[in-house]
Amino acid sequence: MTFQMWSAWHFVLMLAPIVAILILYFALRKTSYKTRYIVGIVIGCISLAILIMRNIDIYVNNGFDPEIIPLQVCHFGNIMVFIALVFRSKTATSIAWCLNLLAAYASLVFADSLENYTTLASIRAQAYIWGHIFIVVGALYAVLLKIVRIDFKSYLYGILVLVMLLIPAIILNSYFNDVLGYNINYFYIYNSNGVPFEFLYIGNRAKYGWFTINWTYTILVVLIFLVLMYGIYNIQKLLYLKDKDYQTHHIFYNYFQKRKELKNKNLIKS
Repeated sequence: MTFQMWSAWHFVLMLAPIVAILILYFALRKTSYKTRYIVGIVIGCISLAILIMRNIDIYVNNGFDPEIIPLQVCHFGNIMVFIALVFRSKTATSIAWCLNLLAAYASLVFADSLENYTTLASIRAQAYIWGHIFIVVGALYAVLLKIVRIDFKSYLYGILVLVMLLIPAIILNSYFNDVLGYNINYFYIYNSNGVPFEFLYIGNRAKYGWFTINWTYTILVVLIFLVLMYGIYNIQKLLYLKDKDYQTHHIFYNYFQKRKELKNKNLIKS
């Protein structure tokens, strides 16, 4: 079976994460936090397993390939969903909710990459489909089921983590493409191929030795995503208007709190 854009199966693909999260929401919204958290762990582990399965398949068939490095937005999105739901990380949740959710769903809408596979039964095609579905479902689940509430500090930490990933992505994009001849597009900022930002690709790539970059395109894409991320962060805030004091903590919070209390009582050494 092959894939065709705007076919019946494409619309099923776009609707799949929406239907899945609605089922999960109405089935679990009145259950205990423990139940919702356990289901979240399962979703997070499946999300990570899909990425691992994909990378093993690439390595077995091709050896080392830059595609294995999880610097593409939706590839580290599977990792962020895992960390968010398993460890209740506010920073990982802020990245999954504010960035990966939008990027993953866009990849289901603009899924022309699936047309390159001779069959949807291949591991990589299935990883594309389920990987993006679980990012969307996982990011929505963490927030809608109130597994993790993002605060502004966590949002800023998420931006910092993304900057730390973006810098090596820009360098490796140029190295793998310009020097080694691969076709890599981490963060969608090497070129506009396959992403709906073609109208932003203005001017030529500047060259600094082997390193090249289109400054206009890169800056515009980053700025657009920063604006979108801030808007999506504020959507999350609306969900807690009636419960402004609701707080969540990472799974190590109680441990560190107990150590802090013991330290204050001078029962353990600094």
